[in-house]
Amino acid sequence: MTGGRGTPGYAAPELWMPFPITHKCDVYSFGMLLFEIIGRRRNLDIKNSESQEWFPIWVWKKFDDGLLGEAMIICGIEEKNKEIAERMVKVALWCVQYRPDLRPIMSVVVKMLEGSLEIPTSLNPFQHLFDGTNFATQSVQLSNTYTTTATSSTSSVMVSDSSIVCATPIMRKYEIELASSIV
Repeated sequence: MTGGRGTPGYAAPELWMPFPITHKCDVYSFGMLLFEIIGRRRNLDIKNSESQEWFPIWVWKKFDDGLLGEAMIICGIEEKNKEIAERMVKVALWCVQYRPDLRPIMSVVVKMLEGSLEIPTSLNPFQHLFDGTNFATQSVQLSNTYTTTATSSTSSVMVSDSSIVCATPIMRKYEIELASSIV
């Protein structure tokens, strides 16, 4: 890629910055789509006078203040759909993390949406907009052997002689790690 591409509002921040482009860009876009589904409108509609604040930030503020139920009422979510809508919000907040390494992989996103994985409390995905936090990467953890199991299935995977190349808070919580072979 020689320049930034993507639909404004859906494109991950790294598409507009000199950082590597990864599959996590799609996760970011999916998170923005979840916000639009929840809000039943575009995330920012300049024709709508009520849309002066970017919807994902508005949702984060409600979530952070413990007022997610109030947000559901304002968005017109019926009581019978409240639980799934709240799950969608929590997943969306993880999907739109500023740093790609903090975003879950899509298989984890699907499991969280289905309810087969617990959704940990999200970090503020918009902190960089308020305090100038940079796009620094997290140090990686090394491991010779690990086992990962999913509580919702009976499968187990063991990898030997590997190094962890990415471990987000969600991945650490569920002991999911991406490994590369040591050469």
